[in-house]
Amino acid sequence: MKYSNVNNLDDCIVRALTFDEYSNEGSDYSATTLIKSPQQVILQKENDNAIVQDVGDLVWARFGTAIHDWLYRANQNEKDLICEKRHTIAVKGKTVSGATDAYHTIKHEVIDYKTTSVYAVKDGKVKPEWEKQLNIYAYMWRANGYSVRSLKIIAVLRDWSQSGLLRGGSYPKTPIVSLDVPLWSEQQQLDYITQRVDVHKKAEVEYEMLGTLPQCSEEERWQQPDKWALMTKGKKRALKLYSKEEDAEKALAKSTNNYIEHREGKANRCERYCPCNQFCSQYQNK
Repeated sequence: MKYSNVNNLDDCIVRALTFDEYSNEGSDYSATTLIKSPQQVILQKENDNAIVQDVGDLVWARFGTAIHDWLYRANQNEKDLICEKRHTIAVKGKTVSGATDAYHTIKHEVIDYKTTSVYAVKDGKVKPEWEKQLNIYAYMWRANGYSVRSLKIIAVLRDWSQSGLLRGGSYPKTPIVSLDVPLWSEQQQLDYITQRVDVHKKAEVEYEMLGTLPQCSEEERWQQPDKWALMTKGKKRALKLYSKEEDAEKALAKSTNNYIEHREGKANRCERYCPCNQFCSQYQNK
């Protein structure tokens, strides 16, 4: 990957933002790679030397790395915790690895640290990809002779504020929250890992032999559906949003001085978070 410095950040900052010690230690897939779409994984690998990322976009990723390092250093000598342990397992002829942030030997609990936004945890729900990731880690611990009774995410909220707290409601009371993650059975975990290995292997073979790639699903693209907004002339804010055009038309028929505005849904991951969207025909031909 190549880096740009659009905002002319100081050299010391650029060096810090582009410094990355991550390694999957020679495995075919990491736990997080398995969860990604095969199309993104292959395109990123094929175009790694052509992808350009601005260093300013790396700030929060490196902030997350710093939080992990701080928690590791503070807890690495605790007798009840095993920190930053990487496991490797063999599945369908492929090696899958995953590094767990912490494992509590008394609670038999797998713990993962996340640096995220208030919005991501506002309802106390766990993102589907987090649930999948931690259950992959849990299977690895189980496969290596450890009992796993619970899964937990400790989330550091980078945009938490006192002013948000004053609004009340479900706003988190502190900038650090703990989330319990549903624990699957060991068979469910293995079935999921096996299914994802099969998906990635098939995509790799088809790409090598035919040059074709499976398209990302709407879930993988974080696709937001189209909306139809009932608008009032002269105002920018919608009176109401509708998921179906016919419902918006019915509302329009009962009103006066209004009109309907179609708001096309966006694939948020593709537009904002995928580093290889410029090489993706599915995205470019949207």
